Amino acid sequence: MQGYFFDISAFMIVLCLIYAFFLEKMHKIVENGVVLSSMICVLMASTLGVLNFTKTFSQPQYRMLFGITIDMLTAFGIALMVLFVYRISVYNIGWLKYTVFVVLPCVADIVFCVAASLTGSLMLLRVGYVWDLLLLLTGINILVIYKRNSSLERTLMLLIMFVIAAVMTMVEMMHPEVELQRFALSLLIAEEFFCLKNPDEQYEPETGLLGMESFRESMKRRFFYLEKHKEASIYVVALAVHGAETFMKLLGDTNEIKLRENVIDELVRIAGGTPIYRLSKGVYAFVMQEEGRDEAIRIQNSLNERFKSTFGRDAYEMEIHATTCNMELPEMADTFQGMVDLIYMAAKEGRMKAKAVIDVKKLDREHDMYVREIDEKVRNAVSQGNLEVYYQPIFSIKEKKFVSAEALIRLHDGDGFIPPDVFIPIAESNGSIIEIDEFVMQQVCRMISDRKIETLGLRYIEINLSVPDMIQEDLPDKLLRYVDMYHIHPSQINIEITETSADTFTGMVEENVRKLSRLGFNFTLDDFGTGYSSLSRIIMMPFDIIKMDKTLVQPPYSLDREKERNNAMTLLEGSADLIHRVGSETVAEGVETEEQLNKLKELDTEFIQGFYFARPMPESEFINVVKAKNKR
Repeated sequence: MQGYFFDISAFMIVLCLIYAFFLEKMHKIVENGVVLSSMICVLMASTLGVLNFTKTFSQPQYRMLFGITIDMLTAFGIALMVLFVYRISVYNIGWLKYTVFVVLPCVADIVFCVAASLTGSLMLLRVGYVWDLLLLLTGINILVIYKRNSSLERTLMLLIMFVIAAVMTMVEMMHPEVELQRFALSLLIAEEFFCLKNPDEQYEPETGLLGMESFRESMKRRFFYLEKHKEASIYVVALAVHGAETFMKLLGDTNEIKLRENVIDELVRIAGGTPIYRLSKGVYAFVMQEEGRDEAIRIQNSLNERFKSTFGRDAYEMEIHATTCNMELPEMADTFQGMVDLIYMAAKEGRMKAKAVIDVKKLDREHDMYVREIDEKVRNAVSQGNLEVYYQPIFSIKEKKFVSAEALIRLHDGDGFIPPDVFIPIAESNGSIIEIDEFVMQQVCRMISDRKIETLGLRYIEINLSVPDMIQEDLPDKLLRYVDMYHIHPSQINIEITETSADTFTGMVEENVRKLSRLGFNFTLDDFGTGYSSLSRIIMMPFDIIKMDKTLVQPPYSLDREKERNNAMTLLEGSADLIHRVGSETVAEGVETEEQLNKLKELDTEFIQGFYFARPMPESEFINVVKAKNKR
C-alpha cells in the first residue's frame, strides 16, 4: 500500500502544479512546454498507478499493459526533465548529444521495462531503473558543468531535487514494491516549475518584447557555447531609436501608444521570428542563431530602409531617426558586458553624428577603455572618499551680496579631478548616482548646520537631484531624515531639477515634487533653455526659481555674425520676460563679463551665478569668500 499513497501524493502535487501552470499562463516559451509535458506524463503515470492498486482491472493482460504504460510515461517524464535542464543551461547542445544522452537512454529504459513486464524478470526491470538513473545523472552532470549559465539558487535547488530523485529511484530499484520514483519525480517537477519565469514577466507589458534580464540569460548561455566551440559565431543586430520616447510624449497618451505599437509591429515584422530584446528605452537587439550572418544583414538592411520613412498615420505620423550596427561574436566582443558596451557606444556615436549605420570595428576602443576606468572609479567614489562638495555662490543684484549657493560634486582620483560632465552620466547609467547624491545631501545638510549659513546672509543651498533620485518613493523621507539629523529647516534646501530631463516628469517624480514642496523644500528648474517641454513644466510644477542656462546668456556676446547675435539676444530677452510673467525669480548662469551683467540688470534678473563673481570652490574657501563679500 506504500506505493498507492506515494502515487496519490504524486497525483495531487502534479495536479496542483498543472493548475498553477495555466493560472500563470506559462505556455509561451519552449521550456514551459517541456515542463508541462513532463507534468502530464507523471500525472498520467500516477493516475494509472492508483488505478492499478485499486485493482480496477483484474485481468493479467490489462495489468501488464498498465505496468508497461506506467513505465513508458515515467521514462518520458524523466527524459523531459533532463531536456528542460539542457534548455535552461545550454545554448546549443547539438542533436547528436541529445540523441546519445536523452533519446537513447529513454528508449533503452522503455525497452527493458517492456521486456521485464512480458517476462516477469526482476533483473530486466532493474536494468530499466539503471537507465532512469543514467538520465537523472545526466541532469546532475549538466547542472554541475553549466553552473555558470544559471543563478546559484536555481542550480542548487535543481541539483538537490535531482539527487533526491536519483536516490529514490535506487531505492525502488532494490525494492520495486515501494514505488517511490513517481513521488520523487513530482517533487522534481515542482522545483522545475518554480525555476521557470512567467513569460508575462519576461515579456515587457509596454512593448510585448523580451527584456534586458532575458537578454542577459540568453547571451550568457551563448557566450559559454562560443567558449567551447571556437569556430562558431553568433550575430547580433542592435537598433537605437533616437529621441523616440521623448517625441512620442508630444503626441498625447493615445497617439503615443498607437505610434509605439506601430514601431514595435514593424520591428516584429522585420525580425521574421528572430528574437527581439528591449535593452533599455529605445535600444533593441536582434539575436541570430548560429550561422546567421545572412539573416543579420537582411534584418539590418530592412531596419535601415524602414526608418527612412515615417511611422504611424494621420495626426500621429512622424519621422523617427535610428542607428543600427551589426556584431559578430566573439570576434567583436567575447563577453556580455563588452557586447553591451559596444551597443551603447554605437548608439551614442549614431546619435551624436546623426549616422544611420555604425561600423562597430571603427569605434574608438580607447575611449571605451577610458569610460570603463571612470566607471570603476565612480562606483568606488564614496567608499574610497574621493568625492568632495564644492560651492558656487549666487549673487543678488538687489541686495548686492551672496544670498545662496549651488552645491556641486567633484570627483578626484589622486591624479586630479574628473570633469562632472564625464563622470555624472556614467554614474547615472551604472546606478551609483543615488549613492553620490545621498553623499551630497548629507554634506550640504552638515555644512548648513555647522556653518550656520543664515548668520552669513545665505538663505539656502541648492542641490541637484537626478531622475533616479526623483523616482524613489522614499525620497521625501530620506531628505527629512537628513534635515532632522542636522536640525535645519527644509527651506534651507533648494532642490534643482534639470530641464533636459523634463520628459521623465511623470508619476512618482511629480508626486515627490509636490510632497517635498508641502514639506517646505523649494525647487529650481535648472538649465532653462536646453530641454524639451519647459513651458508646460513651468506652468505645472511649483518652481520658485528658474535658472537661465549659459547657452542663453553667453551667445549674444560670443557669436560671430550680427544676425545670430541679434537672434540670440531676442531669445534671452524673451526668456527673461517669460520667467517673470509666470511669477518665478530668475538666476542667470554662466555670467562672466560686466557687459553680460549690465544686460541682465536691464532685464530685471534677480540673481547672478558665474565666474564674474566666483568660481565653484571647496567649503572652507567658500565660507571665507562669502564672509568677505557680505561684510562690505
